Amino acid sequence: MREWPAIDSRQYIVAFELRSADDCPPDFEFPSTLPRFDAGLFLPRDDPDWFGRSSYPPRILLLKGRALHMISHPSAGEPPRRWDLDQISSVESGHMLLKGWLRFAGPGFDCTVRYNTRGFPPVFRFMQSFRDQLLRGPSGAGPWPATAASVELPEASEVPLLASLDIKFTNALARELDTGEIVVMQIFQPPKELRSGSWLLSRRRSIAGDLLALTGRRLLWITDRERGYYSRFGSIASYAPIDAVANIGLTSGRGGDMLQVDLNSGSAWQFPMASESREGRRRIADGFAATLQVQKLQVHKRRNGATRTESR
Repeated sequence: MREWPAIDSRQYIVAFELRSADDCPPDFEFPSTLPRFDAGLFLPRDDPDWFGRSSYPPRILLLKGRALHMISHPSAGEPPRRWDLDQISSVESGHMLLKGWLRFAGPGFDCTVRYNTRGFPPVFRFMQSFRDQLLRGPSGAGPWPATAASVELPEASEVPLLASLDIKFTNALARELDTGEIVVMQIFQPPKELRSGSWLLSRRRSIAGDLLALTGRRLLWITDRERGYYSRFGSIASYAPIDAVANIGLTSGRGGDMLQVDLNSGSAWQFPMASESREGRRRIADGFAATLQVQKLQVHKRRNGATRTESR
């Protein structure tokens, strides 16, 4: 009888979902503590170079209960890693042409998992399951309804940040939002092109766009800026659960005023603001801070209600 060659998942080139341990490539050292899981994802290694070397190995992501597990191929020599969802302060999902990555960060850890975007569909479905668990909260109370705060904001003509979304950011936001998730407040700074110099020696410089949106579940930041530069063919979505956002306020930097989002992990986001009116920028920052507090209150009420129901 013909003997089939041993399976080497380093030769796989397609990402796929895992529904049970039987779906996992047999050359992975699967932990005995994970005979069952809620959702799983296999990510192949980076396409090898001329010498057969890859910049990252095949990996498996597993979601079980309130924890995220990552297992690398044995050839990488990396131990399995585990993060409690309650400790994850922020998540980043980037797509730049064929380059994709997932970044999970919290107090004491910051891990980036890279993949080829040709495997985006199973990654997208896994991350939907992940968000459902992450944003559900420790009580398992489910998504919380969004409630708008009564905050007076500047007129749209006074603050360019209130511009309508363009097609790229409309699609990016629609792809990111989950079923039933409602945006309570948002500000948008569209990408733009600046020209400098004379008409004979004119130079063009592209400025990236930014969208900050608050929902009843999380604070979401979408940008097409990568490493400080505008990227025409891609976007990065970062989000933090409501409880992970410590503060929102106005701060100043070399580039002018910015809306700073402080996370409970100690890290911060800085959202550039292009309004010519400092008073307008201040009112937007105060409006976001007030609306955040309203959403946090709704989260706590929802959890307390779920706790009382369970105790009966």
